[in-house]
Amino acid sequence: MITYDGSNIFGAAVRFQHLPHPSAQQVNSFFGVSGTQSLYGGARGRMFLIQGILIGSSIQELNAAESVFQNYADGIARTLVDPRGRTWPNVIFRGEFTPDPRGPYPTTAGWALPYRAVFHGLT
Repeated sequence: MITYDGSNIFGAAVRFQHLPHPSAQQVNSFFGVSGTQSLYGGARGRMFLIQGILIGSSIQELNAAESVFQNYADGIARTLVDPRGRTWPNVIFRGEFTPDPRGPYPTTAGWALPYRAVFHGLT
């Protein structure tokens, strides 16, 4: 189960994709010398693309679930646990939350809202 700061805020049918950012490099070349020199400049964090469906038994409960999700866009880095049980410290949610353009839809159990979100790993 995916959690952020120990809470399952992601709803149901969650898809999780981890994308490391390219590391920083400095590439040098020198006149009269064949080839190049490459200096490793360190890692530059990672990105987590998450898709899921928020669910509520009423439209008010669905709105509350979305509000809880959005409340994490407060600039504080937290721990994200992925579906494989890996722990990612220093992950920040900047508010990149995109609900489905069709909006919420009724289900037999209440209301559902598909979404996409982006989280950023600082380390």
